[in-house]
Amino acid sequence: MLEYNNICTVVITTFFAGDKLENCIKNISSIFKILIIDNGGESLKKIYFEEKFPNLIYHISNKNLGVPRSYSLANNLIETKYMFNTQPDVVIKKDCIENLLKKVNDYPNFAILSPTIFHNNSYIVEGDYKTLKIHKNKYRETGKIKFNSHYKNPPEGDLSVDSVTGTAMLIDRDKLKLINDWDTNIFNYFEDMDLCLRFRLKGFEIIKIRNAEVDHDAFSSHDKNFSQKMDFSRNWHHSWSRFYFLKKHTTKINAYKYGLNFFIKSIFKSIFYIFFKKSKAITHFAKAYGTLFSILNLQPTYRPKIKT
Repeated sequence: MLEYNNICTVVITTFFAGDKLENCIKNISSIFKILIIDNGGESLKKIYFEEKFPNLIYHISNKNLGVPRSYSLANNLIETKYMFNTQPDVVIKKDCIENLLKKVNDYPNFAILSPTIFHNNSYIVEGDYKTLKIHKNKYRETGKIKFNSHYKNPPEGDLSVDSVTGTAMLIDRDKLKLINDWDTNIFNYFEDMDLCLRFRLKGFEIIKIRNAEVDHDAFSSHDKNFSQKMDFSRNWHHSWSRFYFLKKHTTKINAYKYGLNFFIKSIFKSIFYIFFKKSKAITHFAKAYGTLFSILNLQPTYRPKIKT
């Protein structure tokens, strides 16, 4: 039997996750080392969690690092060969991480092993993205990322894919060094697709493992009291990162054509919905605002102001 605690560390990034963080930890076997990267600076939780879970280290960041910087920090803090990255709103099913680790020798060229992901116990196509097999003509016209969504049921066995979601993934840290870690220019969103794309371009495989499962309660990783502010932040950063991803991995002409079109549409929608539904107006304004920052090559500096 593998000595799991010596080869894999579970890394969880959190930002005012409420009770979800503890619920996530409870589903992780005590044989694994756990590293929490807290971007909310909740110092009392450090004392609580480290006393309750002896296998856990709670690292408090003095500022909100975002997802890639958090994982990059974790990568520098841990020593195990593999890191299993996940989020507070993920329920890790029994033996999930163990089953992933049992597969590492079956796929010697893997960079990422991903569990099969469900949402409220129903299978969702989250991560079966075909980011490398882009239909270029359509991509240049719309800038949309083409998803491979024909898996209506879970695959019968393991599946080689082009990209997986950052919801939960086991990463070979030796191969991570070969692509120079996460892209820390990104604050949130598209960092997983960027990572997978760079792994694939290096010739490594990304495998979804059928007998390893998680349940993802999407868009609920934060305390519900902060939902409105987090929704604005989510739309802002998703829009910023999408343009950045397009500019990095396609032509600048394609990226700017898409970005300017999306910005103009979002502005008009924001103005339109002011008179009908204010919440939608704010959503589209956030999208326009984030896109504009990215078009102007400004860093993703927006942060939600959370008062506790």
